Amino acid sequence: MTIEKTTLNQTPKTFKLHNFNLRNPKKRKFLIAGGLAVLIIIAVAVSKAMPLSAGVYTLQPKDFTKGFTEEGEVIAAQEWPIFNPVEGKLESLKVQNGDKVQKGQVLFVMSTSDLNYQLESLKAQYQSLEGQRLQNHKNPNDAQVAQQNLIIEQAEKDAQTEELNLTRMKALYEAGSISAVQYEEAQTASEKAENFLEQQKEGLKLINEQYQSSQGTEIYYINQKNALQAQIDQLEDKISKATVVALQEGSVKDLSLKEGNVIPLGQQIMTIYGNKGYKLESFVLASDALDIKVGSPVQVIQATSVGNKSLTGKVEAVDPSAVEKISPLGLKENRVKVTILLDDRSPAVVLGSSVDVKFTTLEVPNKLLIPKTALFPYQQGDAVWVIQQGQAKIQPVKKGLENDSDVIIEQGLSAGDVIILDTNLTNLKEGKRVKAVI
Repeated sequence: MTIEKTTLNQTPKTFKLHNFNLRNPKKRKFLIAGGLAVLIIIAVAVSKAMPLSAGVYTLQPKDFTKGFTEEGEVIAAQEWPIFNPVEGKLESLKVQNGDKVQKGQVLFVMSTSDLNYQLESLKAQYQSLEGQRLQNHKNPNDAQVAQQNLIIEQAEKDAQTEELNLTRMKALYEAGSISAVQYEEAQTASEKAENFLEQQKEGLKLINEQYQSSQGTEIYYINQKNALQAQIDQLEDKISKATVVALQEGSVKDLSLKEGNVIPLGQQIMTIYGNKGYKLESFVLASDALDIKVGSPVQVIQATSVGNKSLTGKVEAVDPSAVEKISPLGLKENRVKVTILLDDRSPAVVLGSSVDVKFTTLEVPNKLLIPKTALFPYQQGDAVWVIQQGQAKIQPVKKGLENDSDVIIEQGLSAGDVIILDTNLTNLKEGKRVKAVI
């Protein structure tokens, strides 16, 4: 019995200990939570003790530039539009887009069949009109004219004879050899001879006038002929222009017509562009155009499959007036065309492609610049985080001019100062140890 009692007394002890572990989970959770808290405290202490890694920027004087970016289109430095000089059908097209042409090379030929018909009709009218004029205008009888001319010749001889006789009689009269009556008779004979000569000359004029048309009729025929001749000259000029040649060496583009198309007068057929040099056309806001000066440098960015390609150029011209354009948002804007000439050293570009054009409107040399994102509001002003002796510190600053990315610092910083770029770093505060990451 003693042995059994002992056995019974031991079993409950073991059971009670096991029962305590299973029935007190709160104590187990408490122990686990306490362990985690200790680990967190240790981690926080270690974190506070470790320096904060931060991207930094070391200040050095730089040139400040301000401007804006607009889209531009690549065009040839030299272009010559070719227009249709003759209304009608495109008879023969000698070139295609991309063809290189030489000066004087035939580009296309317009049909002149209708013009040739009109020209022949006008020439026939001109000849018919001349025939009508000749029919109304008859020449005098040749025999009659010849007879009158003989009478005039004899009258001239008689007048000369009487004039010589008068001279002789005057000398005799003055010498007292003849009477006054004889001298007067010589004068009368000379005057009659002169009068008879004038009468015969007038008779010849009358003969010619009898066969001449009236002045009004002659003016009518002259004006009609001049009008027809003007039309003939105009048609001949058009026909001569029907064959169009290249006036400059270059390449062909903008050709969309085909042989057989009927083309109105003055329509552009194609464009010849020079094989050397490129330009850009960019339409900027009228308010921005006031700050653009001819000769100012520009930077051009062209996107390619391997990345952006940077080109340089200068402003060649700024249009004096604005035109209305529609923005991508559908708004009406007044924009001014600016022409940019790319540098000769610029690599080849694709005509008609779009590029970004960066215009510079202001340049200020030797200024301390920082990224705008490094600033933050502080005590009714602005400040930056700086690193001094390995620790973060708030430094109030006074800012000046700014552009899209940078701002000039007028007061508060000096060359060589190191600023923290990210103002939102976790655990960033004054006195915090900072490890600079460049």
